[in-house]
Amino acid sequence: MPEAESTIQLGLRGIDYATIAAYMVGTFGIAVWFSRRQKTTEDFFVGGRSMPWFAVGLSILATLFSTLTYLALPGEIIGKGIGFIAGYCALPFAAIVILKFWIPFFMRLRLVSAYEYLERRFSYPVRLVGAVLFILLRLGWMSMVVYAASMALDRVKGPDFAGLPGRDLYWVIGAIGLAAAVYAAVGGIQAMIWIDVLQCLLLLAGVLLAIGFVAFKDGTGPIAWLHTARDHGLGSIEVVDFNITVRVTMLTAFISIFFWEICTHGSDQVVLQRYFSTSSLRAARRSYLTNLGVNLLMALLLAMAGLALLSFFVNHRDLWPTTDGVPERADRLFPHFLGSHLPPGCAGLVIAAFLCDAIQTLEAGVNSITAVATNDLVPRLRRGGRRRFSELGFVRVMVVGVCLVVTCNAYFVSFVIDAYKYGLMEMLPKFFNLFVGPLASMFFIGMFLPRATTRTVLPSVAVGMTVAVLWNWWAQIVGTHHAWWRATFGSGDPPTFLLAIAVPTLTTFGTAALLSLVVERGGWHPGHDYTWRAVLRRPPNEGGAMNDDR
Repeated sequence: MPEAESTIQLGLRGIDYATIAAYMVGTFGIAVWFSRRQKTTEDFFVGGRSMPWFAVGLSILATLFSTLTYLALPGEIIGKGIGFIAGYCALPFAAIVILKFWIPFFMRLRLVSAYEYLERRFSYPVRLVGAVLFILLRLGWMSMVVYAASMALDRVKGPDFAGLPGRDLYWVIGAIGLAAAVYAAVGGIQAMIWIDVLQCLLLLAGVLLAIGFVAFKDGTGPIAWLHTARDHGLGSIEVVDFNITVRVTMLTAFISIFFWEICTHGSDQVVLQRYFSTSSLRAARRSYLTNLGVNLLMALLLAMAGLALLSFFVNHRDLWPTTDGVPERADRLFPHFLGSHLPPGCAGLVIAAFLCDAIQTLEAGVNSITAVATNDLVPRLRRGGRRRFSELGFVRVMVVGVCLVVTCNAYFVSFVIDAYKYGLMEMLPKFFNLFVGPLASMFFIGMFLPRATTRTVLPSVAVGMTVAVLWNWWAQIVGTHHAWWRATFGSGDPPTFLLAIAVPTLTTFGTAALLSLVVERGGWHPGHDYTWRAVLRRPPNEGGAMNDDR
């Protein structure tokens, strides 16, 4: 073994911990600074609708392209090959839908909570179901992000801290949850967006550092890395296979990214709340285009980082964190590399970005959940009751409570991952993406099925959720060991996770289309005023009254 490699120090150094501490203090200072400007709940949730478009675009990217994707995408490339990255070719096609249909529609409505639309279009019970699905979706999402960031720090830091009982991972999860509760209660969306801009720049720097280190140390580049992947059976892409148990093809990856993008930008409060914080339709579209461009760049760089790390550890097998080739849990290889091979201080900066990204993700999710709860749920529950807090004080108490729930759920995520040995990519649909399709379909039904009413949409969502649960948990609920399953699909593999959003979305919308023809009487009803065509025809900033009787 060369001497330079034998003296590699595993884990974070003192300067790394100092960097992490300085970064955490700095971002908290930003949160405190912006908290002084908050006077109303509208300031807290949508920043007075005056946020710059470029900051909003980077904030959307930093939120959706969280630590989960940052670790999962290189891990997917290392462990399973380059097939998934082909799905990002779908982004320009999804952009057409979002820029043409979604953003003009929602900006015309000028909401605080996106689920206000479901009451205007259908009824309060539909709004309630949409709000609950969103809360379940984002609770699972936040728990996964907290776990991923905690796992990254646990892998990077080196030996366990002395004097702490149990696993260090559990202490890190608790610390992130506590820090997020403080950040989220203080900052509001203005601080969140500006810290997201900083997060985005740091995450971009981290992946460039990893790529540059491998290129400099080995004197290789992307072409050589791709050849290495092909030599290990990871460099080919299967274009089409209609067997639903085939894990990745170019077609299913394309479908996955396309449906994720249009569903998230068409129904998710975390994203829509950022568009609501801009001043105009033009600014919202610029925000999305900023997000789209940096999203494509980041995906390409993370895929390149996965290929670079695979090549690096193939060329330096004595540096593998395991002794039996590519680790089964390949999503842990990237944080291991950061802590073991980057110069002192660099790893601390990237890990600080991971930790603050997790905290920011919690803050984004909690801010959106509290926006939904205080607009969609709490007013009905508190109607006629005594108010013990100011509106803003009540929001901050709720923020702390949600952070505690997420932290507890992150412990459960850790248990499931350890018990079943899942990778991050397979865990996403099981814990939160299963809600994306049915939730988004509620909006699509409202926009494009004029005959649909409450008696159409609620049964359709029930069907879609049943399909989503069965698709994602088929192996655990039904099992793939049955002879008929193997005879039909030729393997004991479960359905591909890449169709976990598309299938429930199409099932929910298709069921609603059928029911609207069978059970609806047709003719005009008040919900017609909130179809896509009707909303885009009305003058800008024109309001609309709620209708509870639909």
